[in-house]
Amino acid sequence: MTSSNNIWYKQSLRLLDHELRRGELTIIFLAIVLAVATVFSLTGFSGQIKHAIVANSTNTIAADRVFGASSPIDEKFISKSETLNLNVALKASTDSMVFFGDNMLLSELDAVSTNYPLRGELKIQRAINGVEEVVSGPARGELWVERSVLSRLGVEIGDTVEIGVAPLKIAGILTNIPDRSYRFLVAGPTILMNIEDLPATDIVQPGSRMWHSYLFAGDPQAIETFDEWIKPQVNDTQRWYDAKRAQNRLSTTLDSAERFLSLASMLGIVLAAVAVAVASRRYGQRHQSVVAVFRALGASISHVRKLYCLHWTLLSVISIGAGLLLGYVLLLLGANAIEQYLSLDDSPLTFTPFITAIVTGLLCAVAFAIHPIKTLIHTSPLSVIRGFSTPKNVKFGWHQLIPLVALLTLLLMFSGDIIMSFSLLAGGLLVSIILLGLGRLVMNAGRSVGTKAGQSWHLALANLKRRANENSVQLVSFTIAIKLLLLITVMKTSIIDEWQAQFPEDTPNQYLVNITQEQIAPLERFTEENDIPHRGFFAVYRGRLTSINGEQTIRIKDNKDQDLSEEEEKETQDSEPEGRRGMGRELGLTWLHDLPQQNKILEGEWWQKGDTTPQVSVESGVAERLDIKLGDELAFNIGGREISASVTSLREVNWKTRQLNFIMIFNQSVLADFPATSISAWNVAPEKKDAFYQLIGQYPTISMIDFDNIMKQLNQMIEQVTIAIELILVLVVLAGSLVLVAQVQASMEERERELAILRTLGAKGSLLRNSILFEFIALGGIAGLMASIGMEIGVFFLQTQTFDMTGSFHFSYWLVGILSGAAFVGFIGMLSCYRLLNLTSVTLIRRTM
Repeated sequence: MTSSNNIWYKQSLRLLDHELRRGELTIIFLAIVLAVATVFSLTGFSGQIKHAIVANSTNTIAADRVFGASSPIDEKFISKSETLNLNVALKASTDSMVFFGDNMLLSELDAVSTNYPLRGELKIQRAINGVEEVVSGPARGELWVERSVLSRLGVEIGDTVEIGVAPLKIAGILTNIPDRSYRFLVAGPTILMNIEDLPATDIVQPGSRMWHSYLFAGDPQAIETFDEWIKPQVNDTQRWYDAKRAQNRLSTTLDSAERFLSLASMLGIVLAAVAVAVASRRYGQRHQSVVAVFRALGASISHVRKLYCLHWTLLSVISIGAGLLLGYVLLLLGANAIEQYLSLDDSPLTFTPFITAIVTGLLCAVAFAIHPIKTLIHTSPLSVIRGFSTPKNVKFGWHQLIPLVALLTLLLMFSGDIIMSFSLLAGGLLVSIILLGLGRLVMNAGRSVGTKAGQSWHLALANLKRRANENSVQLVSFTIAIKLLLLITVMKTSIIDEWQAQFPEDTPNQYLVNITQEQIAPLERFTEENDIPHRGFFAVYRGRLTSINGEQTIRIKDNKDQDLSEEEEKETQDSEPEGRRGMGRELGLTWLHDLPQQNKILEGEWWQKGDTTPQVSVESGVAERLDIKLGDELAFNIGGREISASVTSLREVNWKTRQLNFIMIFNQSVLADFPATSISAWNVAPEKKDAFYQLIGQYPTISMIDFDNIMKQLNQMIEQVTIAIELILVLVVLAGSLVLVAQVQASMEERERELAILRTLGAKGSLLRNSILFEFIALGGIAGLMASIGMEIGVFFLQTQTFDMTGSFHFSYWLVGILSGAAFVGFIGMLSCYRLLNLTSVTLIRRTM
């Protein structure tokens, strides 16, 4: 009795051993190995890369976390950080005049502690063109200054200047500041001093505008604990942020990079799931004859169920183990490849990839195999007589809902992004539904076309028609794989292009502020003599929006710190008191005759030059926030005087460019009677910097913003992220390629029977080779076309809903999709069938019996 009860167990083990030795389980084994290895390597690699990028990004704020406030913070925050063994550095920032004899210069003064920075590298030169040194904060009595200070003040290293009433010696030139300000309107060049010298300057008085930054760094777990403790205690006048929440251009780049890495890894999961689905279906078809024989010999359904459940479980466990090993090897190879670009030493591998990969393997093994195995178990004993080649129509049912739910669960579990997960799944479903219909139409059309073609094409298209059901499923699999590869390629190109578009070759690197009317002519003359490109001179007026259509606006507090640029400040949304919402700060207003570049009129019309009717054009984002519409009357206070103008146009502004942009633009007659200073953006070549600094030194009232170092820092981060994205893309392409191989292999048994019959009937080898090649080329070309359509749908939703980008079409990739699909599927198909084509007719007949 015991022996009879355990016979299914022994049969399952013998069957597994037999099929492993003969290689019968190669496809399903490789599919699960692929699923686990892909998810493990992508999850681990992208996780390490994201951790490394975030860790490197902390260099841009000189700490792991920063607490900013307009006044010194409570001592309890420092005490708490000390109990967690966190390092703390101090930084106090303000705008201050620096004097040297009769010369003076407005600067951005940063007083720092001697242990500043906690993250990143502070670099100086102790002589002009000297060797760069990595240092901590300056010693007492010393200053480190940006190079432009030397020419503008007429000083040299070693000279003593005055800040307030304190004499301080210039001891070095700043070449790299890790937490350099990203705000657009800085007062002037940066000067670093010791924070203990700050009281001696006497510049800190009641009511002084001083921003206090407390920098914290330490063990990640301690930082997270401190983060959770401090967040509820931060009030409206304070800021607590990390590199991602710093709200500067680098944090935006970092956020896009993380989203893309998550997207790439999610696509790897989808491709792995498709591979398991294809292989599971083939597994069920291959074992129908075995089950039919078992049933014909008297085995019960319970016996068969236990036999195959154990068989599938053991196969899944072995495959998951092999997948983890392969995934770890791929992870090591990827980490080694990126090491010279992005160090992963401080980004340890966590248990997350192991857990995610194992859960993925188990979910795929259960969700995608439950229907094929159930169908297999209920195979009729009469199938031994009837045969197994009768195809069944594809119908939607609960068995298709289970893998979809499992796939959505995996996507949500991995990304935590509902919109991105649903976008990917919905796009895939839409393409699949369209394909199942179009696939049949194409197969039917192909038969009529094939009758007019040569013998090889005729046979190829006839095969497409005859295997319409199977080919429709293959078409869906090919299309999904190609679509995801196209999608990840297009998104990678779009994101990197958008980053690089922020800094084209003619991007201004020097901004001049507070230019008087008398200074414009000599500055223009200098640009002409030295061939320096510039964007013109824009008059700037400081004013506040006071009412909309006669309704007074409520001033909303804006307590973001000075690291916010003007365009980024406009996006800040604070809680509103009762009343009409207004702007929380003064605006930079200007007048222009012509519509600026990178601005697009969405509603209304731009005024004609010479029109004296008071008119204003409003940036569309601000108009939406403040509910401003065409024809509204806006009132402003400029220097104590009230003006009003009608809204005649709403503009879309590309804030991601470095050109000078404005929220409110008037026609000239509105602002003609108001005094103004101008602003200008120049692109100064490195060899012209000294002459430029000497020029600016002649005009101490002009404030200069040097954007070169900021661009360098951003470009370095973009380069690191680009390398990471390209390596992730390689892994996704590999996963997609293996899916195509698995799908081609799924039809090998039927092709063996076809070849045996055709060879027996005397078909020539060249006819068989060409017909198979043309069949796969046709399948690949059709799949490429449908994949291109699906890619456009998916990319549009991702661009507009996830990455906050403008939707665009990519027709050039349609040709890439069609040609690469035809070429790759044709190549893989021929490679897979090459061995079969070289077998003799007798061998083929024996293999199919």
